[in-house]
Order: sequence, then structure tokens, then C-alpha cells
Amino acid sequence: MNTLNTITASIISALNSDTQVSALRDEAEQRIGAREVARSYMSTNLTELPELMTGFTMIEYKDARGEDQAKSELKNELIWLVTLTTTIETGFTSVTLLASILQHWAKETLNVDWTLDIAVLVATKYHAAMTALDIISAELTTNGKGTANEYDVNMLSDEFKAFMGYEAEALRKSASMVCRPLDNQPMDWTSNVDGVGIDANMQLIRGKVAKGDAIDQRVLDAVNKLQAVAFRVSPAIIDAAHDCIDNNIGTAEEMRMYRDIIKYADKDLYFPVTMDKRGRMYYRGGLLTPQGTDFCKAAFQFAEAMPLGKTGLQAIAIHTANALGHDKVSLAERQQIITSYIDSGSFDNINDHFDVEANFPGADTFQALVAIKELQRLLAIGGNPANLTSALVCHQDGTCNGLQHMAAITHDLETAITVNCVESSIMDTPSDIYGLVAADAAMNSDDALAALINKYGRGMAKNAVMITGYGAGEETVCKNVAKYLAEKGEDFTQGTAVGQAYLEAIARIAGAVNKLTDALKGRVLTFIGAGGEKVTWTTADGFVASTHYTDREQNRVRAGNFNVTVDRGTKCPLDDVKTEGAMSPNFVHSIDAAHLRMVVNACNHSLVTVHDSIGSHAGTYFATAKAIREQFVEVHAYDALGSLCDSLGVRAPRFKGEYNAVQALKSSYIFS
Repeated sequence: MNTLNTITASIISALNSDTQVSALRDEAEQRIGAREVARSYMSTNLTELPELMTGFTMIEYKDARGEDQAKSELKNELIWLVTLTTTIETGFTSVTLLASILQHWAKETLNVDWTLDIAVLVATKYHAAMTALDIISAELTTNGKGTANEYDVNMLSDEFKAFMGYEAEALRKSASMVCRPLDNQPMDWTSNVDGVGIDANMQLIRGKVAKGDAIDQRVLDAVNKLQAVAFRVSPAIIDAAHDCIDNNIGTAEEMRMYRDIIKYADKDLYFPVTMDKRGRMYYRGGLLTPQGTDFCKAAFQFAEAMPLGKTGLQAIAIHTANALGHDKVSLAERQQIITSYIDSGSFDNINDHFDVEANFPGADTFQALVAIKELQRLLAIGGNPANLTSALVCHQDGTCNGLQHMAAITHDLETAITVNCVESSIMDTPSDIYGLVAADAAMNSDDALAALINKYGRGMAKNAVMITGYGAGEETVCKNVAKYLAEKGEDFTQGTAVGQAYLEAIARIAGAVNKLTDALKGRVLTFIGAGGEKVTWTTADGFVASTHYTDREQNRVRAGNFNVTVDRGTKCPLDDVKTEGAMSPNFVHSIDAAHLRMVVNACNHSLVTVHDSIGSHAGTYFATAKAIREQFVEVHAYDALGSLCDSLGVRAPRFKGEYNAVQALKSSYIFS
């Protein structure tokens, strides 16, 4: 009977899930409107439209790296893109309206002041062509706005409206469901296109199209285990959301998050999980996911409470200390700090996130609030902690996780030491690579620059170290430092000098970064030089990762706020700069993603993953910690670098060094 009830409940859950997924798919389809149809039409037809103007003009834009660029564009395509897009989106036009739009566009995009006469002359040409092409009707209408001539407009023709309907229907068929937290467990992924729900129309791995593309069962198992975990919104976060709304605290997007989170109170919630081509996993819930900001991480706690057991309270103490900003001291000291806060009554008057901000300014405010409220609840119950239950998500974060994997791959002991991959006890103070880099950079700089570096310490160095660990170049590091300085009201022109000081410090104390990055760049350049384009490799759990970037600018028409990708009938060339620069970070990301999936598969309890962080129940915290270390060893027992080099057709590097990933088994701080 119990088995029958379980099967029945499973069927009902699946039906309910499909109902919600279908509703979210319907919502996605309803979002397909004139704007989407206009973009689709222009993408397909722009290059075939009549030539009414000749010549080229320069357009300035920012590329995918955020760099300022300029390119030559056909004037005819630009004017068609502006005039026809606005006509399709609004459903009507006139010479006067087009002239006004073109004047504004020329000023904003070309930095040119078109006289009204010029704008009207151009608008008249394109208006007449749209009439001849039967895009707009030749008949004038007042459009319900009046009878004066200035209000006379041409509507889209009946034939073009019918075409728009067909185009919209085609776009709706290809739309994926709107992503929001689900009320029921998503359907397991069984292939790249079968999962979440019958009508989801999603891909497990973006860019893989074929249903028959093989995906290793270990990969599917990990993803399905993650999306089978139910969450609930913490009551403390519901209160915090109300407080933020009432006091108008936050950006427009944050206010949306606060309003949305309130809708999910007292519900079990699930999140579909998808991956990118590197294997990194993402919870799909729109603005609200367990992988989001401090607010989001705090919001989503496990729906099911689990016994604390003998070590659960200890785990909550460590997690609370981390959330309060005490993660740079030893594990033993973190527990002592929380004990002292409890004994001194420091937590007694913490009622909301305002209290956390006032009393613990260095905290991750919302995560700290939820953790403190959980401690308050447990202490109020009293008795033997082992018999109590908790649904709190207790996170363990890696120390600059990209560098940890680089150290293991290159066998670089010094780097491994700086990122806590070697033997250590709970009494030892963990290594702080961000602080080490800041100190080294200051020590090797002149007095004025050293003073600036010391003023902001590890805080300013953190981003530089993190992104360098994933292959970022000098230009990006320096630009980010300049942005940091500008936000602090400092001389941002010092960004280059500070960034270079950080990079030199990283090279001195974490040599694995340059070892791996340089080795991969050289081999990728050889591969590209021999005519290669797409790089693939297999990770320890069978995920087939890939890197392939093409320069799509020859197929992109940019007209300021108007831009569209067209088909010019030629193959886009390889973006060798991006491919070379992305190879190291993509490879390392694939390794850290494989590590997380292997941890998920090694554990028989609920987990939540956030790229370089793993959350578990308090009662399974130390079992998870053990699995993290064991799977770190396993992921590096497999030769993913050899697989990558086989794909490149080059000799794999044989790094010599004293570090072996097995040493991580005795590390207290590789994740903590």
C-alpha cells in the first residue's frame, strides 16, 4: 500500500509539474509580440531590401569584452533597420514620424545634426519603398488621434499583418518556458531536450541541439539530484522583503525580487538546472535562485528539516561565523566566536536585517540574519542539540577555487599552500591569498602606490586574484581595479599601476596561474595556426566540454540601439583572440563544475551548489566536507588536460612539482 501511495503521489506531482510548466510556456509565448517579430523579420530580410542610399558610415559600439570599437556600416542597411523596425513595432508610420525618428537617431548614434529637410527627404524615400513593398498601406488614417494632417498615418498592410501573425506563431513554437521557481519537482533530464516538463522546450546544455547527443549518465544523475531538492523561503527573508519595500531600499531590480519573494512564502519550491558548454550548472528561476545574491542565498533554505546529530550545531556555528565575516580565522576560533556571541547575549536583540547591519557591518547581511534566527530558535527549544532538526543551508566555500584546480593540475606546491590545498588542522589559520597578494603588491611598489594598495587591502585585490585565476588578462584586471578605485572616490588612473602590481604579485606567490594559462595559450595558438577551430575535451565524469568562438561582427548590423544579426551567406571567421583568451578559464571552469557534480553524486543527501560553494544540511555538513575532499582527488586523478591536448592535436604538458591533490584530503580549509 505504501508503494502504491508513493507511485500515486509521484504521478500527481508529475501532472502538476507539467501543468505549471505548460502555463510558463504559455506565458513565454504570450511575450512574443511586435518587437520580437520585427527583430526576426529584419534578421531575415534586411540584406534583401532595396538600396535607397549608397556609401558607408562609422558606428561606435562596445564589444562583448566591454571595449570601445568602431566599424563601417552600409548607410542603406542602417536606415532600413531604424525605419522599418520602428514601423513594425508601432504598427503605423508617416513621413513626419520617420523624419523625427531619424533626426533623433542621427544625433544619438552618429553624433550628426540632420536638418529637418534632410530627414524628411530620407524618410520620404523609405516611406515610399515600404508602400511599394506593401509593408504599409497607401491609405491614410487618423489612427484615432485627430483629423489634422500631422496625425495622418499609414498603417501596416493587411498582408504584412498576416505575415507578422505567421512569424509570431513560428517564434512562439521555438520559445522556452519562462523560468520561475516551480511548485513541483521538475521532470528528470533524459536527453539534451527532454527534461523539466513536456512543454518546457528547454535545453540541458546550451548550444547542443540534437536529442541524440550523448550525455553521460553521471552528468544527468547529478543535475537531476540537484533539481529534485525542495526549498522554502525563510520567514526572516519574507519579513526583510517587506521591510525593504516599505522603506524603499534597493534598486528597481531588487525591489522586484522583494515583491516576488513574498509570493513564494509557505511553498515548497524547485528549480530546473541547466548547464553551459563548460558544464557549469545553473538554477533556472529568473531573478530568484539559490545561486543569486546574498539575499537569494539567504532566502532559499531546504524545505525538509534534518536531524542535527552530533556535529550539526558545530556546522551551524561555522556557517554563522562565515556569514558574519569571520572566515579568515581558524575553524576552532570561528566556533569560539559564535559561542562568545551567544554567551554574551550579542544575538538576543537581532530581530531583523537592520539589526545585523548595525551590529555586524562586515556580514553577509541576509545570510547572517537567517543563520542567527536559526540559532535563536534552536537555543529556545533547548535540550540535546543532536535530537533537534534544522533546514538551514550551511555553505562551504572554496578558497579561490580556480587557483585550487590550477595548483593541482600544475603540481605547484606554493600555489596549493596559498589556496589551502595542503594539510592543515582546525587550529591553523587558513591562508588568505587575497591578503597575501595585496601585501606582496604593496611591498614591491613605491611608497605612494603601496599606500593606496594598503588602504584597501584584500578587498581591492580580491577581484584581480579571482579573475586571474580564471584566465583574465592584464587589460581586464587593470580596468576592474580602476573601476574599484573610481567607486571609492580615488584616482582611477592608478588602476593600471595597481593592476600590474597585483599581477606581478600573483606570478610570484601563485605561479600555477601563469604556468597553466601560458601552456594552454601556446597550444591553442598552434591549433588555430593549423586551421583548427572547435576545441573539445572530456571531464572526469564524462561531460564533453567545448570552446568555439566566431567573430560575428561581419553578420551584425549595428545602428546604436538598433542592432540585428543577418545572414550574409559566408561563414563567420574564428575569433582567435577570444578563443585563445578563453581557453584557460573555460578549461578550469569545466574542472570545477565536474568536481561539484562528482560531489553531488557521491552524497546521498540534499545539496545546493553555487559554482565554488556547496550547501548542505547542518547534519550532513561534515559528510559533505569529506566528499568534497575525496572528489577533489578523484577529479584530478583523471587527465582532463590530456583529453584537451588530444583534441588540439598537441603534446600535453608534463608539469613538474611537489604537489599532489591527495594532500587535500588532510586540508581543513580547501572548502570551509
